[in-house]
Amino acid sequence: MEQKTKPKSAGRPLGVRSSRSSDAVSRVRAALGMTQEEFARELGCSLSNVAKMEGDSRTPGTVALKTNLAKLAKRAGVSLEGGS
Repeated sequence: MEQKTKPKSAGRPLGVRSSRSSDAVSRVRAALGMTQEEFARELGCSLSNVAKMEGDSRTPGTVALKTNLAKLAKRAGVSLEGGS
């Protein structure tokens, strides 16, 4: 049986982020000195979602998560655009 795979040029699957975005999530959490569990609580999502966001396999998909992440980044003095 032949296994079908997507061509490499197809790009990332929908909802999968670039490492630049996952770095931003990690930077915000580190700047606030929080564990993933504490950060998840503040962000309003599960611990596994934070781990996936930092692990480059998930984006903050809802408006609420994006808004909360922006608020936490502002509180931490961290840019979500890259760098610090």
